[in-house]
Amino acid sequence: MPAKVGRSDGFLASSITLSTTETPDPDSFLENRSASSSYSVEEIPLDALPDWRLDDRLSHVSGRFFGVEGLSIRTNFGPKPQWCQPIIVQSEIGILGIIVKRFNGIHHFLMQAKMEPGNSELVQYAATVQATPSNYQRVHGGRPTPYLEYFQQHAGRCIVFDQLLSEHASWYLHKRNRNMIVEIPEDEDIAVADDFAWLTLGQLRHQLEWGNRVNMNARTVLSGISYAAEDAPDSYGDIRDDFRLQVIESHTAGRSNADVSAAMTWLIDQKAKFSLDVRRISLCGMDEWVCGTDSIRHREDRYFRIVGLSVAATSREVNTWFQPMLEPTSGNFVALICQRRSGVLQFLVQAMVQPGLMDQLELAATVQLTPGSYSRPEEFPLLAEYLDAPESWIRLKTVQSEDGGRFLRADTTHVVVNVPEDHTVNAPDNYRWMPLGLLNRLISSGYYVNVEARSLIACLL
Repeated sequence: MPAKVGRSDGFLASSITLSTTETPDPDSFLENRSASSSYSVEEIPLDALPDWRLDDRLSHVSGRFFGVEGLSIRTNFGPKPQWCQPIIVQSEIGILGIIVKRFNGIHHFLMQAKMEPGNSELVQYAATVQATPSNYQRVHGGRPTPYLEYFQQHAGRCIVFDQLLSEHASWYLHKRNRNMIVEIPEDEDIAVADDFAWLTLGQLRHQLEWGNRVNMNARTVLSGISYAAEDAPDSYGDIRDDFRLQVIESHTAGRSNADVSAAMTWLIDQKAKFSLDVRRISLCGMDEWVCGTDSIRHREDRYFRIVGLSVAATSREVNTWFQPMLEPTSGNFVALICQRRSGVLQFLVQAMVQPGLMDQLELAATVQLTPGSYSRPEEFPLLAEYLDAPESWIRLKTVQSEDGGRFLRADTTHVVVNVPEDHTVNAPDNYRWMPLGLLNRLISSGYYVNVEARSLIACLL
């Protein structure tokens, strides 16, 4: 029997449900699972990593997992026309999948408490399955991946969301993962392992608001959820917050094929306007970078560095391992400006070129920056004006970790700024206002919305 592909309604009801008999207290569950295992993360020199070799590139002796190479970039986008940098190369397409099941008609998400060595808060909520082929094919000789069969053998199940989506394209080269949400029938029994728990979307929303509780891989999957199939406003329940109501209504706007076609045409125009040329080079051939036996770093200690880690975790597929990690300079920042326009809350997104994207350009948040990537704030449109927006305009401000499996202490401040209707926003030509319904359609269509913007969209659920 083929899989049943299509959206599933009822997510709004899950979003306003903060507890059920099936769900634990999310804070206590995370703390208990963290305390149930032991962890150790220690930085070591790159040349001390067993089974990794450093020459023209940094790679694993098996040829699997991932590697680090040099990249030479030329572009007419942004203030810097050319540069070199290290970049993570991982050709494997991993699975990021969440199992969903209704209990008494309310959607619950099967989340796992997962330790990742790069997280500032080591244990966070992750998708049901978060694994590369090297992991689930057990190249490391570790334990099997629980629940993998639901995403590989999904015949007859309802596939709510299924799409290949890009990853951090400033740090990964052409990296993509398969993002999936699979709903199982309400009468289907499923054993819940120790590190797993059913949570409603409302509980996850509170964890997202708290910050550093839901990992990046889970956030990108959750960004595929939409409230568009909900019954109209009388189904909004007891929601009294005006901004939340506007967010829900924004999910229902801009979803027509004509809206999607117009947005895609605009994106193609932007791709024709900007150029990007990337060339893989030797790590030793990168100007302004020092490729040493201890680490790979910028001569002025800007941007990021590549370091080695020794990791021990009793809750993972293998108890000990060694790997390189990318550690960015602190202060990553991503912000979405939104405004009620023509009666609908819309979000200002930009067409942004990033060196690691499959097709050079995707939609990004209004402001996206990493420290060291600019010398003057005025080089980045809208940054100086909205970085310190009035407190009354701020609808979300929280810190979220990036991919803790590859990035070390990579925390990003997430901000949503709701400007008054009578406020004028002067944006460059590569910016465009879009409602959440349109952004959701584009996410469901493939490589159109980058991971940083998807992370912010997930926080708005």
